[in-house]
Amino acid sequence: MAIGTDDAIDKFGTDDDLDSTSAAVTNTSFSVAGDLAQWTNDDDAPFARFILESTFSVSPDANSVVELFARLIDFNVGNDDTEVPTANFPHKLLGAFAIKDQTAIQRSAPLFCRLPNYDTSQVYEFYIRVQTGQTVSAGWTIFVKPITGGPHA
Repeated sequence: MAIGTDDAIDKFGTDDDLDSTSAAVTNTSFSVAGDLAQWTNDDDAPFARFILESTFSVSPDANSVVELFARLIDFNVGNDDTEVPTANFPHKLLGAFAIKDQTAIQRSAPLFCRLPNYDTSQVYEFYIRVQTGQTVSAGWTIFVKPITGGPHA
């Protein structure tokens, strides 16, 4: 079946590297504010694709994950931020990256999710929580690509 004119298709924005200055994150812990640059959803895309690039000095447990959380910044008339995720209040879980049991640098399989947009050009801080049995080494980063839908030309 051919895709016809005006059929709905996915449209992809620019792949953004969130400029990691990330420190190591121990097992069951959250990353901290400032590990990743804030990201602004300039296109007001309803969806995004995320990829985690990471290394481990000790091989992670098989079938383990690193979870991705979002914190909304300036979401209520530019005045409020949601809470920084913690063990007692993880807040907005976007999904989890499956992690290989290897120490070499790895890029996760893509994680696709709906963005919790509250306003136009929503700003986010992203956090990870490591659930691998081992510490993720410093230098990990997140890549994000906004996705929307529209008519095929």
